Amino acid sequence: MAVYLSPLAGAGWQFFSNTGQPLSGGLLYTYTAGTSAPEATYTTSTGNIANANPIVLDAYGRVPNEVWLTGGVRYKFLLKDSAAVQIGSWDNIPGINDPA
Repeated sequence: MAVYLSPLAGAGWQFFSNTGQPLSGGLLYTYTAGTSAPEATYTTSTGNIANANPIVLDAYGRVPNEVWLTGGVRYKFLLKDSAAVQIGSWDNIPGINDPA
């Protein structure tokens, strides 16, 4: 299975609240584009270890691992704060340089 680095949350990303504070304990959900069906992401370029879904952000609003996407799959990302209040949503996201 080919995986591609995510352009959203891929490596070293940091998320912020609507007031500009690091999104400590934030939740990043991943779905198949256009749906509410959960879609796996991976922690490395080998695609052999799945991230949790949702991915829980650390105290500084960063993802704990890289985020790699399955080749040929488009994703929807949903970002919520630690109280499950939606901050943002992005749909139809492919991996970086995914030829599909």
